[in-house]
Amino acid sequence: MADVPVGTARYFYGHGKWYEVGARFLETLEDELRELLGKSSSVRLPTWPKGVANDKGRDSHDEDWYKKQAAGQDGYLLFDKKNIVTEKFNGGGLEVCDVLGPDNQLICVKKATGSNGTAPLNHLFAQAVTAVETLRSDEAIRSAFLKQVADRNPSHRLLSDFGTLKVVLAILLKDGKEINVDSLFAFAQVSLLQSARRLRAMNAEVEVVAIRR
Repeated sequence: MADVPVGTARYFYGHGKWYEVGARFLETLEDELRELLGKSSSVRLPTWPKGVANDKGRDSHDEDWYKKQAAGQDGYLLFDKKNIVTEKFNGGGLEVCDVLGPDNQLICVKKATGSNGTAPLNHLFAQAVTAVETLRSDEAIRSAFLKQVADRNPSHRLLSDFGTLKVVLAILLKDGKEINVDSLFAFAQVSLLQSARRLRAMNAEVEVVAIRR
C-alpha cells in the first residue's frame, strides 16, 4: 500500500493500481468519517491482549479466541463460523456476523495489524454489507438466522424487532491504536464510507469500534 500527497491531490496505491483523490473530495470524506468515528458505541468489547505462539507458531490470542471472549459476555451470542447454507448460498454458506449483541448489534470483528491492513478491512466492510443486504432480501437466510438466534436465546430482541439492525465494525489496529482519519489509508477510508452509506440505505445503523490491547 502507498498513500502519497502531491500538491493539491493525493494518490494511493492498492490492488495493483494507482488512484487519485482530489483535495476537496478528501476534505468532505474526512468530515463524514470523523462524524462516523465520533459516535459512541452501544457495545462492550473486551481488550485483545497479545498471546503467545502456539505449536503452529500462531498467536494463541487469534481472532477465534477473541470472538469467544466477546461472546462470553452476558447477552452476547457467538455466531462465528455458524454459516447458513441455502440453495442460493451453497458451499461455504453465509456468515451473518461474528457476535450478536443484546440490542440487535451484528458485530463483525477483524484484526488489521499487518503491513497490509487495508485488505482485511475491505473484507470486513464487504462482509457486513453482504450480510445485511441478504437478511433484508432473502427470506430463507433471514428465517434460518432467526432460528439460530431463537435456539440460543428465545427471548432475544431480534426475534420481535428485526427492523432495527446495528452493524458494529470492531477493529484491532496495530497496538490497539485509535481509529481515525490518520490511522486509516485513504483506500480504507473510501471503502468504509461507501459501506456505511449502503448499510444506512438498508436501515442499518453503523458503528466503528477500536479494540484495545
